[in-house]
Amino acid sequence: MKQILVFLLLASLLSGCAIIRKPAESEPGVANATAWLDHKRELEDVDVWSLQGRVATGQLLGWTGNLSWRQKQDHFDVRLSGPLGAGGFRAEGALDDVVVIQTRDRRMVTEDPDALVEQTLGWTFPLEPLRYWARGLPAPGNYRSISVDAQGHLVALDQQGWELSFPAYEQPQGAPALPKRIVLDNGDTRIRLVVDRWFDSNGAATEN
Repeated sequence: MKQILVFLLLASLLSGCAIIRKPAESEPGVANATAWLDHKRELEDVDVWSLQGRVATGQLLGWTGNLSWRQKQDHFDVRLSGPLGAGGFRAEGALDDVVVIQTRDRRMVTEDPDALVEQTLGWTFPLEPLRYWARGLPAPGNYRSISVDAQGHLVALDQQGWELSFPAYEQPQGAPALPKRIVLDNGDTRIRLVVDRWFDSNGAATEN
């Protein structure tokens, strides 16, 4: 009888241990590591998405224009157009084989899209990491610092020579919270991105 009681006690302790979960590892700047981990997983699942928005630079002679971005897994179609459709570019393909259309009669293929986009615009537009930053995620690789609020939303990020802030989010129906405004600054170029509409993200659509 005593052996049976000991066995039941051990079984109870082991079953109790089985439901104990190790808390998410925290890091400086992250207010709630568990919320950040959960939110990141939700965002990483959103690999088909589109947005329409506006871009403005903080240069002396600033540039303003419209941004359209469609992403399906690794394939993207990005269009940045200035007033009356002038002064922008179109980039489509995958990051290791990109076709950039500058004008109606000029096509260029490159494996370094960010460099070619900078040559086209005359200022830096971080096309490669922005597909992550636009969703409120760090790009792959290391970053110098990060700030995440208690809800798990990215607030600030220092990565690849850019300092980013995410002052506003919105909650599309059926999708995780996504950035509404992003400010990017690399010391030479300051870019303000306002998202007017997220759509095709987990079948959700939102418009403001």
